[in-house]
Amino acid sequence: MARLFYMSLLSLASVAPLHANTFNVLGVGLTKGNSNTNEGRSGAIQSQLDAAKALNAEADTLAQELDRLRANTQVPPSPLPPSKEQIKQSFESWKQRIPADADIEMLERVLGEERKAIATLKAGIEQTATAQANVVSQPTSRRVDISQLQQLVRDSSEPVTAEPGETAELTQARQVRRSAEHRRASLELTLRQEEQSTLEIRQRLLSAQLNAQRTELTERLSHVEWLNQNIAEYNNRLLELQSQELHRFASQIPQDQLVIKELAKQNSDLAGEILKNSVQLNRERDELSNDEYLRDQLVTIVNETRTRLRLGGNNASVGQWLWSQRMGLSSNNAIQSRYKATLPKIADLRLAIFNAGKARTTPDSTTPNDIKTKEENNNLSPEQALQRDSLRSQQANLTSQLQSFLLRRVGVLEQSGETLQVILRQSSDLRQVLDKELLWLPSHRPMDSIWLREWNSAQGSKHNLENVLSASPLRTARALLIDLLRTPWPYIISSAVVALLLVLRKYALRQMSKIAQQVMDFSKDRFGLSMAALGWSLLYTLPWSVAAITFGEIMQASPALDNSLGPLGSALKQLSAFIFVATLINAIFRSNGLALAHFQWPTEDVKTLRQVMRQCAWLIVPAVLLGGIAYYSPDDNAISTWGRLSTLVLSIGLVLVVCSYIRREAAKNRYQFRWDLIASVMLIFMLIGLTIGVILGYVYTAMELIQALLTSFVFLTASEVAIGLLQRWLLIGERRLALDRLRTASTHTKEITDNGSISAINYEADQLALVTVSQQTRRLLGLLEKALITLSLLYAALPILPALMRSESIGLWYTTNIGVDGLPQSSPVTLMDAILGILTLLLTISLARNLPGLLEIILSASARISRSTRYTTTTLVRYATTIIGTVIAFSLFGLRWGHLQWLAAALTVGLGFGLQEIFANFVSGLILLVERPFRVGDVISIEKINGTVMRIHTRATTVLDFDNKEIVIPNKTFITGQVTNWTLSNDVTRLVIDIGIAHGNDPAQVQNMLLDIAHTHPDVLDDPKPSCWFMALEGSGQRFELRAYVGNVDNRLQVRNDLNREINERLSAAGIGIAVPQMDIHMHDSPRGFMKHPCTASSDA
Repeated sequence: MARLFYMSLLSLASVAPLHANTFNVLGVGLTKGNSNTNEGRSGAIQSQLDAAKALNAEADTLAQELDRLRANTQVPPSPLPPSKEQIKQSFESWKQRIPADADIEMLERVLGEERKAIATLKAGIEQTATAQANVVSQPTSRRVDISQLQQLVRDSSEPVTAEPGETAELTQARQVRRSAEHRRASLELTLRQEEQSTLEIRQRLLSAQLNAQRTELTERLSHVEWLNQNIAEYNNRLLELQSQELHRFASQIPQDQLVIKELAKQNSDLAGEILKNSVQLNRERDELSNDEYLRDQLVTIVNETRTRLRLGGNNASVGQWLWSQRMGLSSNNAIQSRYKATLPKIADLRLAIFNAGKARTTPDSTTPNDIKTKEENNNLSPEQALQRDSLRSQQANLTSQLQSFLLRRVGVLEQSGETLQVILRQSSDLRQVLDKELLWLPSHRPMDSIWLREWNSAQGSKHNLENVLSASPLRTARALLIDLLRTPWPYIISSAVVALLLVLRKYALRQMSKIAQQVMDFSKDRFGLSMAALGWSLLYTLPWSVAAITFGEIMQASPALDNSLGPLGSALKQLSAFIFVATLINAIFRSNGLALAHFQWPTEDVKTLRQVMRQCAWLIVPAVLLGGIAYYSPDDNAISTWGRLSTLVLSIGLVLVVCSYIRREAAKNRYQFRWDLIASVMLIFMLIGLTIGVILGYVYTAMELIQALLTSFVFLTASEVAIGLLQRWLLIGERRLALDRLRTASTHTKEITDNGSISAINYEADQLALVTVSQQTRRLLGLLEKALITLSLLYAALPILPALMRSESIGLWYTTNIGVDGLPQSSPVTLMDAILGILTLLLTISLARNLPGLLEIILSASARISRSTRYTTTTLVRYATTIIGTVIAFSLFGLRWGHLQWLAAALTVGLGFGLQEIFANFVSGLILLVERPFRVGDVISIEKINGTVMRIHTRATTVLDFDNKEIVIPNKTFITGQVTNWTLSNDVTRLVIDIGIAHGNDPAQVQNMLLDIAHTHPDVLDDPKPSCWFMALEGSGQRFELRAYVGNVDNRLQVRNDLNREINERLSAAGIGIAVPQMDIHMHDSPRGFMKHPCTASSDA
């Protein structure tokens, strides 16, 4: 019975909300129970009641939404859209409601009302379109929601069972909450099911509503156009009459009434100025209407494009829609120019308003005839004075009227400026969307059987054939012939200019040959010859590129056959840059060109590249020319046919050319790794992908990528030429320096042979051929070359870089981070993050390898920075670059400190046990770099190892000993052991030479001789001065010590050698003997039998 009671209660609760008496009863029970229950139970009951109230409030909201949905779906369908006749009749009936004698104020008031209605309609259209898009793009997760709601309804229909020890009031409160949950879930389930069942009806209703709103908007726009036209005509008619009357009045005033005639003329000029501003105002209003129409169109297109992308995804129809919008999208240059021209117009109008207001407040302004006018004002009759005052009053009214028109113009121009800004912003947004999405979508139909049937059927019909071949080569050739016969002079003049350049081209070849011969003579070689050769090479390239530009300009300006030559002219102008670069490369790669005669590039490589360039030129020029005729035409059929075929042929041809190049290079360098071969293989795969993409309909993608390839080729060529010229300039400088040194050596250095002949040093010809750029210069050139190549590739890829932004929506994996509120938050790692992370790692590796070298070159320019300081700085910069780049890359991959802290803890434990020596050496290396007990280039001694410090790394330090052996010493040894640094703070060191003199020589004479030898040596320092000490009398002789100081550690061995040799010669010349070790042996007679052998002695015994 209890179960039956609860089921009845739940069935009633599912239909209607619980009455307030239920809560009142529970509240009374709660109050009564407060004396018998504790505070915790009363709080639990109250929380259950509060939750039930909140659930019932949500259920009421859902019920209201359900009622609105049912009411909206029961509206009878809208009638069919009105026909053109009905719209015309409606417009005529609206015009009849406006009185025929309506004044300007009434028309302006109606115009304001129509504009307000249009603004409301536009907002309603946008809201309806958004609602329609939301209905269409309703997520499929609603099905999952419905299944979850059904399960929730089933679960909440079960009655509440009392828990052990639970009071009846708490059980009843829980039952009330369960009933509220059941009611809310049932209403939400009904609402979701109603939404699913009425989806098609709501789509039709919203579509009908949107069509009705657009029809009403069209009608109201025609109302505004009619009102603007009538207001303009009314104003112009009144202002023309006013201007004519004032002009006629001014002409009728006698010449002797100078003041009145001058005022009348001023009023006539003001009337003419008002008429002029009125005409200009009407023109600006028309432009504003056109701009507003264009703005609305752009807003609609942008919203529709985003809706299609959200609904269609990667659908081919979406790509074709985007391509059609791209074809119709014009450049923003004209809009930008108009917007920039609007701002000074507004400033001039505001200044004119200020001047008009000033003239109105001070009518007696100063004029050239000011004194004469005042005198005539005093001589006016009363009638003339009255007429003067009337003209001044009329002038004030005219000035006020002029200010009104100027203010209107300012308002219209400000609206135009805002509208133009919206147009620029919407156009930029649309262009960004197209650039981001279109590269990944097919812009045309695939080259399947349907495409072939459509082309064949079009060729079978004469009318369709004319449409398909509207931008074909045959039609373009016919138009070119007609234009050539109609206007031959531009073509004749351009041909004459090209013929003159061809003559100069032959002269340029002769000059390049002469320069190449001069370059071979080192004594006459200079950088100006290379610049002259570059200039003649540019002259060599001019004829065909100038022909392409001039003929392209002529064809673009030609009106032949509805400007059918315009696409050919645009294609020629675009092709002129490639023709220029291809011809320049041909000139550079000639036998007397820059590559061989000046840059000394390998002959075989130059010949191979020249042959490849010729093949590419013969392939690219006709393909781009034929494709450009289609791509620059407004006919999409031409792009889908001729343009696609030319792109397909170009891709396949480039694949064959690159394959031929790889085969030749691989045959010459079969087992060598070369980056150019790797790049060529990657280029082949990309071109094969482009070929497949063109077949599948990715025509726009292929166009953009091939254009990027050609652009990168142009800039890479310019970069290589610039690097070659810079390297040659540095090389010539090195040669000039070496030449000066050799000439100095040949004039000041001569060697005398044993037979008395003199042989001069003459290695000029041999040595100059071996002079190369220094190591630092090569490193700097390598960095500059990499930077130029990177910038060239980035500039060439600018048109396709926005397409990479689409990778932001592609999630690869998810990472969990702790948010500000302390709760875990899941964030995706997108494909863009992965790409940026890889690029960051590559950039970090490149900077870690090249940035220290560049920094060393920069620091070496200062004489105050020593070599050791430069080494320490570059090493620390390398470590900092590596650490920062690695941290940034890991953060892009989603690996932050919160994820790596356990790994760091594990590594710390590992360092404490297995890797403690490596860690100790690493920390010791950092201490050595920061504390600097010795530097690179210092001479040190440690554990019987003497040598020069060459490198200081994080783990070990390399020391070059005096036997030219490189000894790798762990850094920990320098921290824990004793190190002697001979050159830490001062390179001055002391030499101590021990000399042993035989007994019997004068010690004073020896000391004076040794001091004289030390003083006369050029490398012995005078401060501190040398000293000589008589150290001891030994058994073998007298021991002296000669102590001398040298200024450089590198001179120690040489000075010791010189001093020892000089000491030996001087002592020998003075007859002073060197002490030699002596041993005195004293012979004694031993007793009888002392030396007898023990065995013999024992036998005797």
